Amino acid sequence: MTDIVDLAKDGIDTVETGLVDLTGALRGKRLPVRAFQDGGLAGDVGFCSVLFAWDYAAAVLPDDTYTWSGGYPDILVQPDMTSMRPLAWRPGTVLVLCDAVDELGAPVEVAPRRILRRACDAVRAAGFETKIGLEIEFYLIDAATRRPSSSRNPVYSLHDGSELEPALAEIRAALLAGGVEVEACGPEYGAGQVEITLRYDEPMRAADTMVFFRYAVKQIAAKHGLLATFMAKPFADLSGSGLHVHQSLWREGANAFWGAGRDGLGPVAEQYLAGLLRYAPDCMAVAVPTPNGYRRMVPHSFAPTTVSWGSDNRCAAVRALHRGPSGTRLELRTAAADANPYLVVATALMAGLTGITDGLVPPPEVKEDAYLSASPPLPPDLPQALSLLTASTFARSVLGVKACELLAQVGERETELFRNQVTDWERTRYLEAV
Repeated sequence: MTDIVDLAKDGIDTVETGLVDLTGALRGKRLPVRAFQDGGLAGDVGFCSVLFAWDYAAAVLPDDTYTWSGGYPDILVQPDMTSMRPLAWRPGTVLVLCDAVDELGAPVEVAPRRILRRACDAVRAAGFETKIGLEIEFYLIDAATRRPSSSRNPVYSLHDGSELEPALAEIRAALLAGGVEVEACGPEYGAGQVEITLRYDEPMRAADTMVFFRYAVKQIAAKHGLLATFMAKPFADLSGSGLHVHQSLWREGANAFWGAGRDGLGPVAEQYLAGLLRYAPDCMAVAVPTPNGYRRMVPHSFAPTTVSWGSDNRCAAVRALHRGPSGTRLELRTAAADANPYLVVATALMAGLTGITDGLVPPPEVKEDAYLSASPPLPPDLPQALSLLTASTFARSVLGVKACELLAQVGERETELFRNQVTDWERTRYLEAV
């Protein structure tokens, strides 16, 4: 464990203790180093348990475990010092992500890190190690107008979108200072849209890194007069933002996905792929948790609409990448950028592992237009996704019954609020015309 005295010697005066709720939002408290040493490091810092029973606006859910009559007692947080990272934009401060426990020291089973930890344990028990690479898209827009500063599609351009480079350069530097290896950074398919590719890691570290990444991007963007958003579809006329999960299993130092099967996919990869596809519909409410997220999942959008896979096919739900014995992997492309990374990775790992243990066989590869293929459709909206989630034995086994219930409550509330809105488009279209 990191010696707290070393933090003081390094000029650290503040420790941010962070906990991620079920929506994927980072919550936390800032502690002086002395307070962290005296109580925080020992797990004496409490958070109100309502943190796991509220929605995106922190409005309380009508749950039967976390209740008004129960008084919402504290949960305690145990810092995971392996997650500690300096915040380059806030000198003298480090962020430490935490695990949630109850007053008896037992893990809080609905906590996202706990859910992912259970999945990681299952994969290790099966004899595998995992490499996860999370790839996310987001928008950097003018904070005042809430629109991109340009109207041109900047994809792959070194000129268009370069006005964002001062902010992006500081973001990359902050990530490097936090021990995050950036593999690439560039404009994506919409004006103001950016993708930063991070190097793969073990699953918990990869999810922790994504939480740190989102935090850094939002904080540094604000310094530059920009608003960073990971909303799945912020603009009707521009590309949506996704969270792509690159994954491979390893055994005794060798890539278990590599083989002489489908253009380099071995039997383990084929079974894992079959599991990803089999349970993708059940887990869509995890991968795409808001009504807005389904707006990006339309034909010819580079977001998948079918339960399909293809070799290096960016239109399928799973993209198989044949990159030799070191780089062969599967990329799950269903998740939106606003998804909870811990839950997305946990469900993907367990879907793939179930495919292996059950000996599942994947459907034929889609070699034509995946949007026009005969592959079964993915749920087209949140209500249908929630129906599959709540009926899924698989989802309950991975997430836990209580987490499924809470996620369903959040989704149902978002759906109701979404349906009750009257939009500017409707007023423009109908106010005078009817």
